[in-house]
Amino acid sequence: MDYEMMVILKPLLPEDIRAGVLKRINTLVKEHKGSIKSEDVWGKRHLAYPIKNHEEGYYIVYNLELESDQVQDLQRELKLISDILRFLLIKQEK
Repeated sequence: MDYEMMVILKPLLPEDIRAGVLKRINTLVKEHKGSIKSEDVWGKRHLAYPIKNHEEGYYIVYNLELESDQVQDLQRELKLISDILRFLLIKQEK
């Protein structure tokens, strides 16, 4: 199945920490039998409303291929990464 996932990271993360978080996301997708088809880094953007006392967030949009039975496990593990403010994983319609 094809999915789109938007991830919002904390805006003031040092570059090496941010790269580590992105690498961790890539690893999690692979561990859950998925693959990343594309990654679009939007960079730092102003949030519509504060999330965890942050006015800005660092946005990344992924297009994924993932087994539907792995989605819940992937979401559970993403929630454990403290540098992620929010994420949204939605199924793409064909």
